[in-house]
Amino acid sequence: MTSLSTASKIASGSLAATQVQLAVTSSNIANADTDGYTRKTASQVAETTSGAGTGVSVSTISSKVSRILIEQLAEATSDTAAATTTASYLDQLQSAMGSTTSSDDTGTSLANSIADVETALSNLANTPKSTTLAASTVDALENLTSQIRNQSSDIQDLRQQADEEIATAVDSANEAIETIDRLNDLILQASARGESTADLEDQRNSALVSLSESLGVTSFITSDGTMKVYTTSGQVLVDASAHTLSYDASSTVTSDLTYDGSASGLSGITVDGNDITGDISTGTIAALVELRDETLPAVQDMLDELATSLIDSLNTIRPDLLTGADATDISVNTDLIESPSDLLSSTGAAEMATDLLDALQNDTNFGAAGGLGARTSSFADYATDILSSVVTQTNNASSKLETAEAELSAISDTVSSTYGVNVDEETARLADLENLYSISSQILSVIQEMFEDLIAAVQ
Repeated sequence: MTSLSTASKIASGSLAATQVQLAVTSSNIANADTDGYTRKTASQVAETTSGAGTGVSVSTISSKVSRILIEQLAEATSDTAAATTTASYLDQLQSAMGSTTSSDDTGTSLANSIADVETALSNLANTPKSTTLAASTVDALENLTSQIRNQSSDIQDLRQQADEEIATAVDSANEAIETIDRLNDLILQASARGESTADLEDQRNSALVSLSESLGVTSFITSDGTMKVYTTSGQVLVDASAHTLSYDASSTVTSDLTYDGSASGLSGITVDGNDITGDISTGTIAALVELRDETLPAVQDMLDELATSLIDSLNTIRPDLLTGADATDISVNTDLIESPSDLLSSTGAAEMATDLLDALQNDTNFGAAGGLGARTSSFADYATDILSSVVTQTNNASSKLETAEAELSAISDTVSSTYGVNVDEETARLADLENLYSISSQILSVIQEMFEDLIAAVQ
């Protein structure tokens, strides 16, 4: 009777363990295409009673994902998010700045517009009494100054967009931070009940990777299974509770509004009252802050340098020809726009047109605005330098994005191949488990019949 009881226990244990294995394998197959899901395994242990084997049982259900790979995945995700953001904004900036040539061989850059002014002035110098050519000259100047203003406005629009998207990225980061904190609590509760936490850990890892899109983070798992999360500079984001980011987007971003940590400037990003704006080195937020506060203002500075030099140089020759203080408001005098023939009212119109042309074409001293470095060049060449600087940055950003995407793809593939679900393997395993389940059922049925026969014989 004892031997039959032991055999029954072994068969029952095998049946129960196989049921768990079947459930785990079926779940693996069902979640093969679920983002963030990793293959689960049910670990079996041998049961013994008084030193004798009495079957098997399932001890844990886990996925055993490498923390090193998760950290690498988070870092690569953060780098790619930053590179994607930078490349996107610089593409928009380059489009706004125009090009020296187009499909019809007519460029749309500032250098091309300056060349149009030079042509108009040359024609006017040759025919100084032509009201038509005077109008053409004023039109060319108006087109140039309007283009400068529009490019300046485009830059500020991009800065405004970046400022608003910082707020969106902060909201996304906070959602991920709160998700990690909530999953920490659920994992603690499940562990206390002796339940598997593998699926919850997958969800938490996915939340960590999602958080890394917004900003660079580091993490580690404590002895109780909870995850602690910090920024790469050491600011805690998740410990016993969630520490969310705070940020207020500005209603309007102008060229003279910058982030300087003061109440009068653009908002900073804070955690628990600590300003961490300057400590965020990667992720979407870092890229947006750099674009808003450094990259785009640098181009604005170059445009301002061009505009102020134009105003000073041309107004020295023909007073009040241009108005404004910088690229944001440079314009042709409204009196000339309304009456272009006034350009011919002064004596020596031919000489004036020639001097204006020389002022545009001769070398002018430009400062070191926007990182170009101090230089002496014509206005058209300086305008070309501005565009070249933007094109170079755009190309560099594109190359950096390609590199980041390749690294992210490689790490993602490693995680997928190491911990993802191979449907073919799981399907084959499912068939084996079904056979094992059938055999265990048959054994248990035979033992039950033997029990019944033994009891009948005793009676």
